[in-house]
Amino acid sequence: MKRATLERTARGAQLLGGVLCAALGLRVMVLAIGEAQARRAPGPEPVAQKSEAPAPAPTSARARHKPAPERATAQSGAPLRLMLSVNAGPERSEIYVNGSRLGLSPYVGDYSCKQGEQLRVELVPPKGALVTRSAICEGRTLLIR
Repeated sequence: MKRATLERTARGAQLLGGVLCAALGLRVMVLAIGEAQARRAPGPEPVAQKSEAPAPAPTSARARHKPAPERATAQSGAPLRLMLSVNAGPERSEIYVNGSRLGLSPYVGDYSCKQGEQLRVELVPPKGALVTRSAICEGRTLLIR
């Protein structure tokens, strides 16, 4: 009887090991597909968000803001994928980088640019004045404070 119990336990352990290996393989496959898609993507696209909130008053910076035109980069620097963190300006400010809307502050996400490219970061708060920062695309992390 003890031998039968040990055999059942061994088969159960083998089954559990197989399930764990399959789950690990699936996770690695999902990560590899995500990495391949990230390499093919030209860069972040503006995120369109529907808002249930009423439109801000026409005197706010958000209502008056016209994003800077996207710059055609003539730079031949190597493409970089940075981790971009924006904590500047008031919370819930719209964030634009070189004219493309990324989202709302505080923001943490990936951003693709060319090595040495000049970046213009605009923060458009719901109320108050526009906040503008500039940075250069280099390294692995870009912090805007």
